[in-house]
Amino acid sequence: MNEENIRVLLTEEKWTRASMNTYTVPAFEEIDETLNQVENGEDLIEIKSICEEHIKKNKNSIIAMYISGVVSLLRKSLDYGNLTSLIELFNENNKPNVVEFLSNKILSRYEDKYVLRVLAATYDKAGKEEEKYDLYKRLVAVDFEETDLILTIARRYLEKNKKSEAILYYKKAFQRYLNVQNFQAVQEVWSLMLTLIPDDYSYLLGLATKIINRFNGEGAIKALTQLYQLSIEKDQLDQAITTLKLMLNTETNNVWAREQLVSMYRKKYANHSRLNSCIELSNLDKSFRDILLAIEEFEKNIAFDKGSFVYHKTWSIGRIQEITPEKVVIDFVSKRNHTMTLSMAFNSLQVLEKYHIWVLKSVFSKEKLHDKFISDVAWGLRTLISSFGNSASLKEMKAEITPSILTQKEWTSWLNKAKKVLMSDPLIGFVPNQSDIYMVRDTPISYEEKALVIFKNEKRFYAKVKIIREFLESGDVESDFFTEMVKYFRDQCVAYQGVTDQVLSSFLLIQFLSDKYPFVAPPENNSFKQLYNMADSVPRTFQAIEDSEIKKMFINQVVKSEDPERVPHVLVSLYPYYLTSYIMDTLREQGKKKVIEDMFKKACTNYRENADLFTYLSRTFDKKYWEKKIRIPFEVLITSQLQLLDFAYNAVDAKKAITENKKIVKTLTTILFEERTVFDFLLTANEGQAQRINFIVQRMSGLDQSRKIEVKHAILEKFPEFTFLGEELSSTELVSSGLLVTRKRYIEKQNELDRIMNVEIPENSREIGSALELGDLRENSEFKAAKEKQGILNTTMMRLTDEISRASIVTSDSVDPSKVSFATEVTLTNHITHETNVYQIFGPWESNPNENIISYLAPFGAKLLTHKVGERFAFEINEQPYDFTVESIKKLPV
Repeated sequence: MNEENIRVLLTEEKWTRASMNTYTVPAFEEIDETLNQVENGEDLIEIKSICEEHIKKNKNSIIAMYISGVVSLLRKSLDYGNLTSLIELFNENNKPNVVEFLSNKILSRYEDKYVLRVLAATYDKAGKEEEKYDLYKRLVAVDFEETDLILTIARRYLEKNKKSEAILYYKKAFQRYLNVQNFQAVQEVWSLMLTLIPDDYSYLLGLATKIINRFNGEGAIKALTQLYQLSIEKDQLDQAITTLKLMLNTETNNVWAREQLVSMYRKKYANHSRLNSCIELSNLDKSFRDILLAIEEFEKNIAFDKGSFVYHKTWSIGRIQEITPEKVVIDFVSKRNHTMTLSMAFNSLQVLEKYHIWVLKSVFSKEKLHDKFISDVAWGLRTLISSFGNSASLKEMKAEITPSILTQKEWTSWLNKAKKVLMSDPLIGFVPNQSDIYMVRDTPISYEEKALVIFKNEKRFYAKVKIIREFLESGDVESDFFTEMVKYFRDQCVAYQGVTDQVLSSFLLIQFLSDKYPFVAPPENNSFKQLYNMADSVPRTFQAIEDSEIKKMFINQVVKSEDPERVPHVLVSLYPYYLTSYIMDTLREQGKKKVIEDMFKKACTNYRENADLFTYLSRTFDKKYWEKKIRIPFEVLITSQLQLLDFAYNAVDAKKAITENKKIVKTLTTILFEERTVFDFLLTANEGQAQRINFIVQRMSGLDQSRKIEVKHAILEKFPEFTFLGEELSSTELVSSGLLVTRKRYIEKQNELDRIMNVEIPENSREIGSALELGDLRENSEFKAAKEKQGILNTTMMRLTDEISRASIVTSDSVDPSKVSFATEVTLTNHITHETNVYQIFGPWESNPNENIISYLAPFGAKLLTHKVGERFAFEINEQPYDFTVESIKKLPV
């Protein structure tokens, strides 16, 4: 569909708003088929532009409105308002089939709240209940201000006896009514939840806590009273006590709650020998005593009783055998029937819960504890945390159970599972202001609350960005915890002294969140363009952004906000700091082919100033793309790559930007030598080109000598009489091309390759499979070790395959003893040490420098090659001088 076709279609249009009853879905589908044939994004932009111009003159053009809206959807643009206008028109004219078609067209791309409501109303009129409620569910998922509709969905599920689905939506309704502080609605849903999930005490306690935090006062006490009555009905004393303690923490002067708590304690400790004295000592039942302090003292005293476990610094674990107002008798492992006064016992003994880890270690076998920790990770965590005074780090936990209960390998696996439990278990939280210290809570804590604690304690800005991204996946965005995280980023882009990467990142993140969640207000007072124009250096600011998604948002905003004439220039300046295809795709969408070509050419020409970019482009695009699309000759490309490699080697030697330059060295060495690009070029090069390439290669200080020799071999293979400028050696004086080897070593290397491919790699793959079963790979040392081994094996396999493919077996009759060459032994007079040195010349497979068996590819071996008896020659390697005369050469058996 070209521009002229569109103009003809619009000119001949017979459909108008006046004849809407004649419109059918197939007619729109026919237009879709035509549009689907357009592959070029630039053509789509032009088509939309033509339609927009047509609408200005012909407001009744249905086709123009339709095509304009569909093109926006195809380009993933939010500018599809013409389609929404068509939905309104067809809805007013009672054309439900067309309304459904147009609505689904938009909803296939975007969950538009307005369109969802219109289509749901259409289904409601048509009696399509299932389809309507499906849309209701989609609507409440995107419209966070919708409340009553959630209750409608929940009630319908309840009517259909789908209790679990009903509970899910009642929970959503509770949170949204809580957010808008509708206490009456919250109370209604709360009462329903008490009947729907009476056994889920932890969750109900969490809801009650939310009611307290939001409403406090009489309403909160009423909710807690209901929860207390439920616990009494179920005869759950501990739950009743926990609820009463929360009630008293909320309202300390609640006489009824205090009386009920004393009554519950009396029931729980009815058989305790010191119950009355503990109540009396703590003044638990006396109104003049602070109730919270009284509870703390009572629970500390009540723990001291016959049968209680205790710990003494000298005698370790013991158990109270007898307790009277005057004395305490304890059985320690090393000191039986030891007597103490009551006051001394209180001061020197630490009461241990019967599930304290030290008690468990003294009572149960290692095997039994091992099995319990492995099978019940949550129990293990609570046990360990409680044992450390309800405050423990993972480091302390590890020290307590490794290796006494778990081996190091078992700990790694257990830790992976434990980390998941620590975030998901509502009764495990963080010690205030310490997100790496855990505690067991009396009341549940949600994932959302834990995430906020980690967020607040995190000092690094982009780590906070990562946390809020994870929250979007796993947390409740309607919660106050999410709002508090958002506030941090909102403050960043409101109160600032200068526009930094963090200010712009905060602005873009808030903008993204407000687009996704309508209840998040967009950034105030500033626009991206204002902040962007205030940045000292756009490229440096962009470079400092550590989040890839925010970098994408930044690029999109540059396209929208910057002067259209400057957009390509800015995007090219950003490319070195975001080495993905995204900027390239953006430039292509704008039809900036010339800009892309110029960027490639500039990177290739100015490779030092654009080292990272040129390396990325070299790795990503092959020579065919450079030659055909960018029109850069292969010789120019490979010369720049070699020059950059030489520059990077020198930079590493000079200790400049070592990490970055080592990456460049690794990438370019792979492209040029391991992927054989240099040798591919030499196959088609003339002698002048080969001379230039060889000159660059030979001067590289950091390049392996074997690679330099290999380049010479490749040149001589094509040009046998080639003379290397600056060197006296001719083609007849060099060893033939290929990797020279003996038959014995060749067979050994083939066997080694066969063993790696058919034995070691399959075995290692099985080890990786076993390691994967151990859980979280970040802490899985077995997986890391297996992966490292796999990398070594694969590298070795590829190296052997390459070497064997290039190997040339030397036979006895091909050895030339008239000069130093492969399979010869040379005797030399050393004029520096005045000694006689004897060396055997073989290849890298046979070499053993300790026994003076030298590889002809090694720097030292290469300097000995081709010299004849009687010749004196000198050279230097790594600033070490050598001066030899050849005394004799003899042929060695191969």
